[in-house]
Formats: sequence, structure tokens, C-alpha cells
Amino acid sequence: MMIFHKVVFLASLLHAGVASSLFNTLKTVTISGGTHGNEYTGIWCIKAIEKQREIFNAKSEAPNALSDNKVINVFTEYPSLSIKTLLANPKAYMANRRFIDTDMNREFSINKLQHSTETCSEEDDTSCKSQTSLPYESMRAKEIESMFGAPKTGSTVGGDDDANSDIVIDLHTTTANMGITLIFTEGDALMSAAAAYALHKCKTEYKYESVHILLLPKTEKKDRTHLPSIGKHDFTIEVGPTPQGVVRHDIVEQTEAALHSVLEFLHLSNVELENNTSGATILERLRSIFPNGVPCYQSAPSMGAKELHGKIQWPTLEDNPNFPAAMVHKSLQDRDYQPLRTGDPLFVGLDGAIIHYDGSYGDEVLLMFVNEGGYYYSSSGTGIGVAVSSRFDLETGNNFDA
Repeated sequence: MMIFHKVVFLASLLHAGVASSLFNTLKTVTISGGTHGNEYTGIWCIKAIEKQREIFNAKSEAPNALSDNKVINVFTEYPSLSIKTLLANPKAYMANRRFIDTDMNREFSINKLQHSTETCSEEDDTSCKSQTSLPYESMRAKEIESMFGAPKTGSTVGGDDDANSDIVIDLHTTTANMGITLIFTEGDALMSAAAAYALHKCKTEYKYESVHILLLPKTEKKDRTHLPSIGKHDFTIEVGPTPQGVVRHDIVEQTEAALHSVLEFLHLSNVELENNTSGATILERLRSIFPNGVPCYQSAPSMGAKELHGKIQWPTLEDNPNFPAAMVHKSLQDRDYQPLRTGDPLFVGLDGAIIHYDGSYGDEVLLMFVNEGGYYYSSSGTGIGVAVSSRFDLETGNNFDA
């Protein structure tokens, strides 16, 4: 559980005011952890939230009970939000594995969700698979989507209005040197403001230097493959570096700092709307902080169904698609968000030969998820992520430089 000082950052932003008409009151927030079962930080955080729920309920029954005022209890601090948690992949969590059969964070497109419910009309029909033969994560993804009101498979228009969670925040960690990375899909104005708010607070109040926003390419919600896309709004917090299957106090603190910042923004937006009073709004304050748009990284478009963003793929061995036939060059290790130029060393082959960057994504790109352990799995999409430096508009969540 993370220890915080009571912060005054919001005093300047929570000037009572009328929230922008861009935003509506948002109540239900689902925080998921364990989408990848060996990313223990997110699991720790949701279990800590459930412990906070116990403490909150006990205090309601015994108001005079002592409590540690240095610990943020999300149910006390953000009362306008109905906060739920989700342990996304319980089998992989128990096995301390990224997944059992396949990467679950690639299983939430409408095509995959519909496939997971297919049944064979004829016993000898070999053109389709029975549900029991599907990967565990495919079936679990469909189960989770059903828990959220089947917003994708149960709707003909994409499902935004059918999702029974306003926002899903998915907690992840990475073995790469990504710092705190706040991820949302381009075009979501609410999540763009939440990300901008969290970026500013994590840097100025919590004093973290390595805080970034990653803008995923704009896609139809029904086609998004990642778990949080089953909410009306989707948001991901990714923190690293940390090993898989390990809980590190500092990484938990960074994750909770980012999470609390997002929850704080949502709660204060609700307060502004409910009070309906005059004055500077959170959005107006953010405009003054970021007058020329919010700095971010725009990920390159995905080249395959197994990827959330574009990657430079490394070659793999013929006998094992999860083992690289070339390793990341030492000059790139731990240099996430740093430039790679055409001709720079990229990989080193088994024979010691250096493979240079061929400029396939542009003469100069920025790398991310460098040597990420999860990207050694073929079902997650192997390789190094590619991005470019950009900015987005608070009003629309759209990339300024598009």
C-alpha cells in the first residue's frame, strides 16, 4: 500500500467551477490488474484497494476507529466514484505466468469475442472449434465482456452506451525502462484530460521525472483488442522497469501515484458538474498549463493483429517462435523514448553480426518497450515498439501533428 502526504495540488485546480460540456458525470470506474498474470504490481494494487474497502466499511460501522491518515483510501478520497476491481486472469496469476494459452490483452476485438462463442452446427463440422477447445484467455475475455454488459458483441453500433463501466483502468508493468506511461486511444477527450492531469501531478507533486503519455492510434472501439476497451472509456497505466513475478515497493508507489491522479481528476470533474458554480474549471487550468497542447508519444500503427502498436520485429528461431534469433543491441538497452536513426545498430545475431535499422518506420523514430520481456511471446507480438514525439489537443484528444 502506498504512503502519501496529504497533497494540496488540487487546491489550485479545484477552484469550484462549471466543468466543460465535453464531460459528463462519471460514476463507475473499474480498475483491473493481472491481465498478464505475472505482472504482480497491478494485482497488488487491486488487492490493496479491496483492503481499503474493508477499512472504509469498518470505519463506517465504527466512526471513532483509528486509521492511518497518511494512506490514501480511494473510497474516502473520491466519494463521487463507484470503484470496482477486477482480477482479469486468475489462472495465470495463480501460475505466475503472463498467460495460460495466449495473451489476453489481444482478445477483446469483436471478431475474437464473437469467435469465442461459436458452436458447431454439425458434430463432424471441422470448420469451427468447440468452446472447450478455445484458449483459456479467449473464453475468459468473453466472460469478462459479458460481465460488462457485452458492449461489443451485444451491440450493433460498437457498444459505448451499453458498457456498464464508465471507465476501465488497466494496470500493467514492463521490464523495459518506460517510467510511468499513461496510455489512451487518440480521440477520447475525457481520457486526454485525465492523462494531462496525471502527467502534471506526477511530475510536479510526486516529483517523478520519467512520466510520459502514449497515444494509441485511433481505432473503432469494437476493433480494439485490449481489455480496457470494454469500458465506455479505456485507460492503461504502464510502469517499469520491474521484473515479471515481482512486487517492488517503488513500482507500486509509482503505479498508485498515477492511478490516484486519474481518480482525483475524475472525482473533481464530477464535483464541478454537480456544484454547477462559476469559476475556473479543471479543463481551463489544464489549458493554461499546456497552452500549446499536451506533449506525448504517438505510437506507430500496428502491422499485425497481435500488436497494440507498431513494432520492429526481431527474427525468431524456427524451432521456437518465442526465442529471438537476434538480441537487442547494447546501445539501445534501457533507452526507451530515445531516438533510433537509419543505420544505427539494432540487433545482434547469433553469429555476432550487427543488424542495422533500415529506416522502415522513418529515418528517425523513438523506441519504447525496449527488450520488453512480454514481447518475447509470439502471441503478444515480438519486437521493439516504435513511436514519434507529438502533442495532442485537450479539447478533442486528437494528435496535433496528424
